[in-house]
Amino acid sequence: MKKSHIVNNIEKYYLNGLTKEVVWNIVDGKATIDFATETKDAIGKVIFDMPLPDGSLAIYSTDALLRLINITSEEIQIELSEGPTGLIDKLKIQDNKFDLNYHLSDINSIPEVQKVSEVDYDFSFKVNDEFITGFLKAHNALEKVKDVTLNTSTTKQGENVVEIVLGERSQHSHKVKFTELAEFESQSDLLPFSANVLREVLAANKGVEGTIQVSNKGLMKLEFNSEDSMAKYFIVRQQ
Repeated sequence: MKKSHIVNNIEKYYLNGLTKEVVWNIVDGKATIDFATETKDAIGKVIFDMPLPDGSLAIYSTDALLRLINITSEEIQIELSEGPTGLIDKLKIQDNKFDLNYHLSDINSIPEVQKVSEVDYDFSFKVNDEFITGFLKAHNALEKVKDVTLNTSTTKQGENVVEIVLGERSQHSHKVKFTELAEFESQSDLLPFSANVLREVLAANKGVEGTIQVSNKGLMKLEFNSEDSMAKYFIVRQQ
């Protein structure tokens, strides 16, 4: 199997270290991973092709797993290995040079991920590589500010847009504002979200077109779908 496929999909939930402890549920050659960030402001689900036997694999330290996989070449083999008790206790990762072992944890040591009660969404817009690149550049220019606010408006030309403002909410702080075409029926509230969480979600899904839906009740839903994976995220508004 391709290392890049595994790493790219791990990064969709790892989010540059925002999530580390997860359970991989393998069924019919697909891994389903429910996760929550350590800051508890986002949860999500990633599904991707993973040709392993059915079972649940407790990954306590995703960063350690990534470090192991990243030293291998592109073509790798991943197998499950049983311990003395007959239970699966490690992932065996091999390429033409390295033979690596990643020790699995007890399922009970991984926190359970809460379910999301979905709501009606008030506006939506599409995201692509151009949008993601622009957002990352703006975030970097402002030294990775904490806040991003969204609200809708209609231009003088009659186009419905979402206004995205990166920067602290105080009047005298530096800010970057840009707009994207959006779909909505009525104007939204001014909604603040974590710029860092949104940044990592977008960066992890670069190369895949997606959709963002936002509710005035303070919930953002992001979805990205490709031929061999699906990623879904829910981010709650900041206070």
